Amino acid sequence: MWKVVIIDDDDSVLRGMKKIIPWETLDCEWGGEAKNGESGSMLVRETEPDLIITDIYMPVKNGLDMIEELRHEGYEGKVIILSGYSDFEYARKAMRLSIDDYLSKPASRTTIEEVLKKVIGRLEERKMEKLEFAGLREKVQLYEPVIEKEWIKSLITGTNVVKDVPELADDYIKQWNNKDHVTVLIAYTKQLKRSDLFQKDWYLFRFASNNVIKEAAQQWFDDFHFVEFHTHQAALFIHIPKEDTRNDNEDILALIRDLEQSIKAYLQVDVVITSGQVKQNWREISHSTKEAIENLPESVSHGVSFNGKNEVSMREKEQSKRITLLADSIEINQKLSDAIRYADEKRACAVMDSLFERLSNQPFHQPSAVHLGIEMWTMMTYSLFDIGIRISDMFPGDFDIYEELSTKQSWEELSVRLKEIVMKICHHQKWDENLKHRQIVEQMIDFVQERLHENITLHDLAEELYISRNYLGRIFKSVVGEPFKDYLTRIRMEKAKSMIQEGYHLMYEISENVGYGNPAYFSTIFKKHTGYTPTELIQKRTTEGSSP
Repeated sequence: MWKVVIIDDDDSVLRGMKKIIPWETLDCEWGGEAKNGESGSMLVRETEPDLIITDIYMPVKNGLDMIEELRHEGYEGKVIILSGYSDFEYARKAMRLSIDDYLSKPASRTTIEEVLKKVIGRLEERKMEKLEFAGLREKVQLYEPVIEKEWIKSLITGTNVVKDVPELADDYIKQWNNKDHVTVLIAYTKQLKRSDLFQKDWYLFRFASNNVIKEAAQQWFDDFHFVEFHTHQAALFIHIPKEDTRNDNEDILALIRDLEQSIKAYLQVDVVITSGQVKQNWREISHSTKEAIENLPESVSHGVSFNGKNEVSMREKEQSKRITLLADSIEINQKLSDAIRYADEKRACAVMDSLFERLSNQPFHQPSAVHLGIEMWTMMTYSLFDIGIRISDMFPGDFDIYEELSTKQSWEELSVRLKEIVMKICHHQKWDENLKHRQIVEQMIDFVQERLHENITLHDLAEELYISRNYLGRIFKSVVGEPFKDYLTRIRMEKAKSMIQEGYHLMYEISENVGYGNPAYFSTIFKKHTGYTPTELIQKRTTEGSSP
């Protein structure tokens, strides 16, 4: 309830205001009274009221001096001036002190109620704003680890513009400036698909692999970040103190051996682990990542057989092509992942266009093309799975991505097919999102029907559904076609109209049944919505009922 204090040296005013104010209707409570500005200041400090109603001209200290003193102390509540004392200097000072409204003595009951409703309304708005801000701050705190994780991932893959450093990374950067940095790349082999744990529970596999990798890394390095790129690749972003006298390369090699043994022992899968060169500047970590990719062994059999130097030369060229694609794809896949998560078809296709524009100047190389396509498919699968969507639900049961990619004979054909896949995914997500929106709106409508007699707000629904008020409002309007407030008023007025026409409800009963504690205010809204007052509707019904 809103706490109200009244400060006036006139006893009759104090008694009259206590009697006139509709405390329950306005959700207010009496906080106390005082007869001068000095005792009024003490009362406000003790009770911390939401609203002060005060006279100006009082003994010891006038009302405006009292408010000025309280404002300097940090009082942020609402203030209504109740005074018959008029003076331009006083009025100007009142404006400077952010007085919310004025009541001239003597004020009618109606005027007092109207002014109080208006000021209480502002208190409610401010309360909602504070709750929204608190909720937003809580969400920011909740999302900070995600933002941090994504920023570090983009730094490692080279998709980040290092000038755009989020505030939450400031502490990291201060430490990183005094350290060297290296990327250790962890790539699961094709054998991963045959892992029982991977097949049965992907989330459990992720949890287990994360723990195994982090525990192994802690044996050799105190400061590192673990980042997953997708189902088949992850990395350790390691930070090594510059004053460390140990041999960095020996420790990195020892870590790689431990990782290979631990992953094999605990997860029963094989991995290929490589590292890039140690970098003195954290801004160069993406170069270390690309070097780690270049150190990956040949994993695709090209089926090409030449003798002597020509064979070596051909393999080196093909390995070079594969390395270039892998180094590019890790950055491309990160951008593609971001687009897929938000069903952003335009951005996803733009990422692909950018890649295939560069490839168009190179001879088509089918094994590399298949590898690139599978990388993208894996990234999309991982991104969707991370937000609770299975890619297998979007494609027929007999869909085989390897077969789809193997039939392509040019970069253009590959590009067209991959973009078709992306568009199918994005369209499916939009459809699914629309279904979820309709389900949310159905929950909102059920909530309204069940609690129409209560003082329902969009904020109440937002808390009930754990969705932000603004987002919930947009969802409702997009599905229903009108703002939630308008819908709520319309439903209330329709029910009120129905109850009036039934003919055996009292006006205050109807008002309370549709969520209005004040019958007079209900009548005003009813007329604004229907064009006539409840009384006029009753008379109309009576007239129609008595006519032959």
